[in-house]
Amino acid sequence: MNLLYIVFGDNMNYHVEAYLSILSFQKQLTKDDRIFVLTTKPEYYRHAKVQILPISEQQIEEWKGPHKFFFRIKIKALEYLGQRYPDEHLLYLDSDTFLFGSLETLRQRLDEGCGLMHLQEGHPSKMSGGSLKMWKKVQGKTYGGVTLGEKHDMWNAGVTGIPAGLVAQVTATSLAICDGMLNDGANTFILEQYSTSVSMAEHTKLCAANDHIGHYWGNKREWEHLSALLLVRSLMCESTVEEELAAVTHELLMSTPVYVHKSSTGDKLRRLINKFFPNRDHRYAIEH
Repeated sequence: MNLLYIVFGDNMNYHVEAYLSILSFQKQLTKDDRIFVLTTKPEYYRHAKVQILPISEQQIEEWKGPHKFFFRIKIKALEYLGQRYPDEHLLYLDSDTFLFGSLETLRQRLDEGCGLMHLQEGHPSKMSGGSLKMWKKVQGKTYGGVTLGEKHDMWNAGVTGIPAGLVAQVTATSLAICDGMLNDGANTFILEQYSTSVSMAEHTKLCAANDHIGHYWGNKREWEHLSALLLVRSLMCESTVEEELAAVTHELLMSTPVYVHKSSTGDKLRRLINKFFPNRDHRYAIEH
């Protein structure tokens, strides 16, 4: 099985998150498993036991397509690795994920022809905001031979596991749906996620992976702090990869919530207070 991360740009938080996620999966890899990191910053992963796939900013721009849709990159990356290993399972992971359950169980699901996504979120017609707006533009339309209807739910794409032999079909359909919806003006950040959800439902039997993989999009600040702390300790102690793996215990991964409901009223009050009482009188070291 091939595991894939896509991490690029200068925001260190994403790279730090990815390193913790990599460690959590490395603890259960078999000799036939590989971890690939597609990145513009290959130097950040020299210490990790992964296979680095360097990518240029120019390639990223090309993968965005004519509409310059950022998240189209993800489908193209799946297509890229799938072309190299068409007869092996492919498991894509967002950087803000971690393995707390059994990788072997997930492998068995893929062996049985199940497609994996993190969890089912419901139908976009019953959602609000960008999801509902997107649905009103594309409902009943046909892209890549698929007519969008009530059977096509939205799944969280922080995890996308494609069984061996199906990557080409899944990515081709995903791209066709994604590009078709973009052509029809349905440009929203979850468009790639819905394209992948529909394609996976058409080509596989979809199964949720949230019983084995955590996805902390709803509490990133605490997890970024945890990830950074582990890396700082590793650097200061000159830890080996084996020692880093030992530090990523099940208890550690289960000690921080993956989601925390944040009060919108509280956020508004904090912004208001910061507006009326901004930080001031910034002082720097004086050079003599």
